[in-house]
Amino acid sequence: MPGSTYETRRLRVLHLVDSLRVGGKERQAVELIKGLCSANAVDMMIVTMGEEQFYVPDIQKLGVPLVYLLRRLRWDPAVFPRLWRILRDFRPDIIHTNSEMAMSYAWPLARLSGIKLINGTIRNAFSGSGLRWQWHKLMLRLADACLANSKAGFASRGLPVEGAGHYVIYNGFDMERFESRSANESEGLGFDLQGRKLVGMVAEFSDYKDFPTFIRAAQEVLAQRKDVVFIAIGDGKNLDACKRMVSPNEECIWFLGERKDVEAFVQQMDIGVLCTFTEGISNSVMEYMAAGKPVVVTNGGGSSELVVKGETGFLVPPSNPRAVAEKLEVLLADAEKARKMGIAGRRRLESQFSLEQLVDGTVQMYQEVLNGGGSHLHHRRTPSLSSTNC
Repeated sequence: MPGSTYETRRLRVLHLVDSLRVGGKERQAVELIKGLCSANAVDMMIVTMGEEQFYVPDIQKLGVPLVYLLRRLRWDPAVFPRLWRILRDFRPDIIHTNSEMAMSYAWPLARLSGIKLINGTIRNAFSGSGLRWQWHKLMLRLADACLANSKAGFASRGLPVEGAGHYVIYNGFDMERFESRSANESEGLGFDLQGRKLVGMVAEFSDYKDFPTFIRAAQEVLAQRKDVVFIAIGDGKNLDACKRMVSPNEECIWFLGERKDVEAFVQQMDIGVLCTFTEGISNSVMEYMAAGKPVVVTNGGGSSELVVKGETGFLVPPSNPRAVAEKLEVLLADAEKARKMGIAGRRRLESQFSLEQLVDGTVQMYQEVLNGGGSHLHHRRTPSLSSTNC
């Protein structure tokens, strides 16, 4: 911005995350950090409060400083002096958080030290109640800016999308994750499709993901045709219960567990599915679209901001296995329709959900917040930033 103090030097941003475990918000934190590594305006440090290692190799490849700020208890007062020392040594302009836990530890120290604080916890589109929900909303009010990855995220919390300090910046996808893979690549997947089509759902087996609807839809499809295999990729507390829904003689529904090589499986899919109870902007659906696959997705939350109904895939009512099965049958029966939807989905991802738009929008947000703006940015494009190595 003209006259900005921060135009004359690189921004310093400390990303404080609750963990680097497998998960949607963690994946997006990594994608953002990856993208910011190419932005000339930003120096970064990553501080994680968890021991989980899933995304640590990705951070290490980027060469960004990574510091562990581990807690002995959920609410550990010893974290405050340790975080204070990190802030004193790194001297960030901004602390960017992605969880209530991180916000809770960062807020008092940010206020004491005059550091701007961005609350990036709106990564879904559900509403709640109780003490934890009230704390979440309080943390939103106390931040200098609130960041959501969908308009539905703000709406679900009763907040105006265009309110002061409210920013909607869509998830960004690094298309290079799929560029190096052949669409026919099948080595190392551990199974032989034997000419059958592949339908998959990638998600955590949590209370927010509706794997039972996916499984029931698979059972309906398989009752009519035997040329399809259904795979469920992910782990979580509901995995065993979902496995019990499948009888031993149902040999075409496979549970593959948590995988690091998700892209390889997505490349092999003919259709990508996400059945869910609530959603912001789904990383899994973005992966399907990046691989040029048509999608069948539960309508709700931010899904309609990502999927164009009838053009890049189908949006179906929640908890409706028959509706999912019907749309799967349409795509399985019409390969040309499926192909065109997959192409349209990839083009939409490239134009509206690129890593570039994520980076440009985020850096513009940083600059506005530092200059006392806190304006109502929502997913607008900014000029491309010059690149440098982290």
